[in-house]
Amino acid sequence: MKTQVSIPHHDYPARVREFVEQRLEGLLESYDRIVSLRAMCERQSLTHRVELVANVGRHATLVVDARADAFGAALDGALAKMARVLSRHKERLNQARSGSPRRAPRRG
Repeated sequence: MKTQVSIPHHDYPARVREFVEQRLEGLLESYDRIVSLRAMCERQSLTHRVELVANVGRHATLVVDARADAFGAALDGALAKMARVLSRHKERLNQARSGSPRRAPRRG
C-alpha cells in the first residue's frame, strides 16, 4: 500500500506526518486490498480537518472528512469513518460475488 500525507502550510511538526502514517497502516486490518491511501491534514483557524482518500482498485475511490477542535480527535474520527466505509465496501463486494440480493441501506 502506498501512503501519502499532505500537510499544507506546514501547520504541524514533522513528527505528526510519521504518526499519521503509522495510524494509516492500521486501516489494512479493515480491508487488505487498499492500493493507495492519502491523508490531508490542515488547520482552519481553530478547527483541525483531516481528509482521507483511499483508492481500493477497480476504479473505486473512497473519501471521508472529519473536523474537530483537537488534531487527535479529527484524525480518530476520520480513521473511524474510513474503517466503516471500507467494511461497507467489502460487504458490498462480497454480496455481489455471491449473487445475494442487496439489503436496504441503513439510515442514521
